[in-house]
Amino acid sequence: MKNLAIFGLVAASASFAAGSLWNMNVDAYQVQTPEVIACDKSADYGKACYESTGGWWFAYAGDTDGGQVVSFDPITTNDDGTYKLITTDESDGSILPDGNLIEGTGLRVTMSTSGGTSSAPAIAGIGFNWTKAETPVDISTQTGYCISYNWTGTDPLQMELGWNETTYGYDTWYATLPSGSNTLSFLFSSTSPANGFKKDGWDKDNANPIATALSSAVSLKVRLKNSAAAASSGTLTISDLGWAGECTGAAISSISKSSFAKATLLGRTLSISGISSAASVEVINLQGQVVLKNSINGATSLGLKNLQQGVYMLRITGKTVSLNQKIVIQ
Repeated sequence: MKNLAIFGLVAASASFAAGSLWNMNVDAYQVQTPEVIACDKSADYGKACYESTGGWWFAYAGDTDGGQVVSFDPITTNDDGTYKLITTDESDGSILPDGNLIEGTGLRVTMSTSGGTSSAPAIAGIGFNWTKAETPVDISTQTGYCISYNWTGTDPLQMELGWNETTYGYDTWYATLPSGSNTLSFLFSSTSPANGFKKDGWDKDNANPIATALSSAVSLKVRLKNSAAAASSGTLTISDLGWAGECTGAAISSISKSSFAKATLLGRTLSISGISSAASVEVINLQGQVVLKNSINGATSLGLKNLQQGVYMLRITGKTVSLNQKIVIQ
């Protein structure tokens, strides 16, 4: 059920407030996890950093016994035969062609289910684990989640809080995602179906409260649940994900206006152009440490002679620019 992590690489767009968990346009392809695993300098870029900068995106299906049919497009599989989203190249973090990640648009997958019943619905979904190792984390200090998405299916989706199902059972807490393009916030404390999380209640022995789902959080899932024999399908695109109130919905059907910022590294000189107002420039090593920081206002050049050889992330932010780019210093 695991998949390659998504972490920040090249992205350029207008700067705006966005979800702190994942945003395709501002934070590139990064999922901010509650814990940080130190990068290994001796390893390559992908192996060194995907654990410390990314959640773990995956696709999954429910129990497909009894004639249930579940499909995803596009999709590949792990060695054990479980579904695997096609996202980034583990060696360098670049987007894989013809996959689920579409630069500037979002994480996209078509899901279809059929053969379900009221007692055994057919389920297909995607989500991410907070950590690669699926270690439970405590998110109870947060008020809720927000999401910006587009769903083309007729049946609504469910946004599910993931926990250890062996320990706490399968009847977890979920909120409803209607069809169409939407930006929604769901509060953990609310019992209203319109803006909170609730349970199906089918497992009467599973009485774990939402406090358990928050203090022992493993994942967040978005699932298509079909209780009918006929097929239910649609295409889901997620562009923004964050804590309640953070998502703007600014790039679901169209990309926010891209900046013209450009960064070019020639030897140990970094040249920056296309900047029309004040901006901040940061160079970040594989441990997530800012090793160089400067304020600029217009085109400029920065010397990087004091930095060691290796891979770094360049981050430029301002009112009219947001640029994240990998640079390699020889």
